[in-house]
Amino acid sequence: MKNYFFFLVCLLLIIGSCADNGDTDIGTTTYDVDPTFEPYVQEFIAEGAKRGHNIDFSDTGLRIEFSETALEGASGLCYLGEHHIIINKENWFRFSERFRSFLLFHELGHCELDRRHRNEQFSDLTWKSILRGSPLTGIQDRFPVSFFGFRKDYYIDELFDPNTPDPEWSKVQFDYNESLNRKNITTKENINRLNERYTTPLNQYELEADFTLLTAANTRTRVEWGASGLSYYMYIIPGWGYYVGVTLDNLDNDIFYSNNTTLFNDKPIEKITIRQQADVTQIFINEQFIFHLDALPALDYYQLEATTGDAFDTSFDIERFELNELE
Repeated sequence: MKNYFFFLVCLLLIIGSCADNGDTDIGTTTYDVDPTFEPYVQEFIAEGAKRGHNIDFSDTGLRIEFSETALEGASGLCYLGEHHIIINKENWFRFSERFRSFLLFHELGHCELDRRHRNEQFSDLTWKSILRGSPLTGIQDRFPVSFFGFRKDYYIDELFDPNTPDPEWSKVQFDYNESLNRKNITTKENINRLNERYTTPLNQYELEADFTLLTAANTRTRVEWGASGLSYYMYIIPGWGYYVGVTLDNLDNDIFYSNNTTLFNDKPIEKITIRQQADVTQIFINEQFIFHLDALPALDYYQLEATTGDAFDTSFDIERFELNELE
């Protein structure tokens, strides 16, 4: 079990605190980018070119460097008008590639595109812009930017054009359909932990579990599925909410959050369904659709378990689990 909750919450708060400082023009066209950041700058230039932006920094210069000290709670700072970005070195080397790309695009959005923070959200509370940031209100700092998979193109579109229409993925709903044609692969009942390998390729499948959620303050429940190089997860934290995300570089990357753990069809969370069908992975809680992601290329393991503190909790009751192939 990957116990990254505290670490990931810290990352979420840090990344969400990217700030803007200053508003003076130093009048230089020097290009001085630490080689660590050069691939991300080139990616930014290439993505801008696809969208009609000719960016080469010859007119403004660009300076990106590491900072050895904390940046007022942020992982990166853009000095507006100066084309100068500093990145917290300690945080950088704890981030996955997805976080690094997100951070550089966010700061370049400030420094090159002169964008400010935009804190609007879609109806499912995913963010409308990669430029979400301080000031955030209430529990907004818990919500990550879904900068991954098929959503990534929209966020880059919006970065270069704030008038980009709302994407179709922000409006999609899937129905829980009990009449699907299912071929049962595995059924288990009344167990306290699942940690299984499945090596026969399945392109269309359904994982479904009924269980009694542990609700004590120091318990955590996690479902994870996928392959060794790429997997998805849902992490449920009593009194806090749940995250959906992707594990990359052996780090959890949260891409969706909800603070709802008690009211799904007027019941607490007691059933989770993961369905991969028609090139989409769909997630349901209590037969209610909550989120969808890119289809995984393979399914070779799945797990469902709960911990109390750092130990597996043997009182966790998985009443029924099924792996079905969808026909």
